[in-house]
Amino acid sequence: MKFSPSTKQFFPAELISVYTAAGTLPADVIDISAETFDEFVSTEKPAGKVVGADAAGTPVWVDSPLDPISDIAQRQRRMIDKALDAALAAGMAYTLPDGSDDVIQTRPDQDEANLLGLAIEARDLRTAGETGAVMSLRAKSNTVYSLTPEQMIALTDAAKEFKQALLAKSWQLKDAVSAVLEAGDRAALEAITWDTDSTDQPKN
Repeated sequence: MKFSPSTKQFFPAELISVYTAAGTLPADVIDISAETFDEFVSTEKPAGKVVGADAAGTPVWVDSPLDPISDIAQRQRRMIDKALDAALAAGMAYTLPDGSDDVIQTRPDQDEANLLGLAIEARDLRTAGETGAVMSLRAKSNTVYSLTPEQMIALTDAAKEFKQALLAKSWQLKDAVSAVLEAGDRAALEAITWDTDSTDQPKN
């Protein structure tokens, strides 16, 4: 068994001749025991550690290098985007006019156009003087509810405000990411989650 301190690679004995013939065996390889080989190759890597080499070139576990803080910021922004998508996909809890509690679907790619169309239709009907429950909406439970134009306007307005609040939250959290990135505060950056109070974040 051999180990290269420069490349941090391990080479099983049965493949040494193959690497040598191919000219890919590093020049600095050293002999290591089967026990050492198994420790670093066949067992689970300790959390937060990577393979390194000591002064003698022997393999040792060393702390993983820290990710660049800019990479953490990018990861946090992606997390915020995914959380926003998940919140919109989950929908808006809403009490319908008949007293039923249900969820209004607010998926941008499937429901937004439908809600906008209902909002426009409801306003047209209201202008025309319609007051009956002539409009229908299918909620997440797959229940179809009958609403008056006025009730539909209230529902679609609530859905619009729901989305706007989620977008505002995502923007505030991204502003917080930018602020702590500029401050170089790695711990604060890693602590930001979708559930972080976005009203209590540092501003740029």
